[in-house]
Amino acid sequence: MRILYVHQYFATPRGSTGTRSYEQARRMHAAGHQVLMLTSAAQLRPDEVPAGRGRIRRGTVGGVECVVVDVAYRQHMGSLRRVASFLAFTILACGLALRLPRFDLVYATSTPLTVGVVALAVRVLRRIPYAFEVRDLWPEVPLAMGVLRPGLASRVLVALERAIYRRASLLVAVNDDVGARMRRTAGSGVPLVVAPNACDLDLFRPDRDGSGFRRAHGLDGRVLLVHTGAMGRVNGLDAVLDAAAALAADERLCFVLIGAGSERARLERRAAEEGLENVRFLPAMPKEELADVLATADVGLMTVRPLPILELNCANKFFDYLASGLPVVLNYEGWQARVLAEGACGLAAPQGDLDAFVAAIRRLAGAPELRRAMARNARAVAESRFARTTVLAPVLAALDAIEAP
Repeated sequence: MRILYVHQYFATPRGSTGTRSYEQARRMHAAGHQVLMLTSAAQLRPDEVPAGRGRIRRGTVGGVECVVVDVAYRQHMGSLRRVASFLAFTILACGLALRLPRFDLVYATSTPLTVGVVALAVRVLRRIPYAFEVRDLWPEVPLAMGVLRPGLASRVLVALERAIYRRASLLVAVNDDVGARMRRTAGSGVPLVVAPNACDLDLFRPDRDGSGFRRAHGLDGRVLLVHTGAMGRVNGLDAVLDAAAALAADERLCFVLIGAGSERARLERRAAEEGLENVRFLPAMPKEELADVLATADVGLMTVRPLPILELNCANKFFDYLASGLPVVLNYEGWQARVLAEGACGLAAPQGDLDAFVAAIRRLAGAPELRRAMARNARAVAESRFARTTVLAPVLAALDAIEAP
């Protein structure tokens, strides 16, 4: 099957963000499919962008054949610039998808929801079926965050979401809870499979040597509590600083925040103003470097703003932590908390309960034997439940069952 894979934020392990589409494209290819990735340059390193002139370039990126559209996107962008980025990519991607040589299927992955417009246009104008994968629920999340206000724009997005879901030949959800919400919108007539993000069991391993990182930053002997990835409003990282302030008297602990985003500068200012000497901020780093850091860390932290819908998130860091053999502490409940409880590989606090979050961190920080037991369990859960081949198998089977409209 010839598959046009549409993902605005495609990235390889050389970057610092999630690589789900990279791994899925490679496994689709290994299963005998021809895959062409239609993406932007937003999450690619400059030397990964195919050579050439103009806004549209074609070439191989990390072993995946790509058409790359030069549309910028950064975490620190304001709402209007983000919307402009979404629309620019959608317009250019639609034009390309309608002109490219015939393919058999579109596989579009959100966010943003607008990538579904590309798939919908191809379905209507070229009668080519599509699968639509949902990682974050739009417009529900922007509405809950207050980024999107109830009104005409939200009604348009709700209608667009419904149309994209109901015209799809397959829907892919990142967890059962997201799948249930998608089913309510799509109705019962569209096949739906659940495929969470997966663990890179080869890159992220407990046996990697991260001692150089500890030495370079003067962290030998400290209990390292790490948070990796985006530092935006949705991530609720004030909870980490609150915990650091509450535990400042324990000189063994060091909170390490690795990444970038719209909130980072404010968080750094707050840490400096409050004299939080147990907090370190480090820049985003390639996955290969991050794997060494996680191998030497003691606890992986995951936080979100106290909004119930954010308990549905499927952040990549969760799977990187598990693969690295890191016990995980959440400041929210939901499906990931259930995974931790079932696998005895971490702790979760109710949303908005700072005391419980601090207590969970204190418990793990003070119990090295418990950390070691949970570390072994985390890797076991990664291998048994979230290996890439296991996660992608139902998606590949469902794609093979799709027939042209």
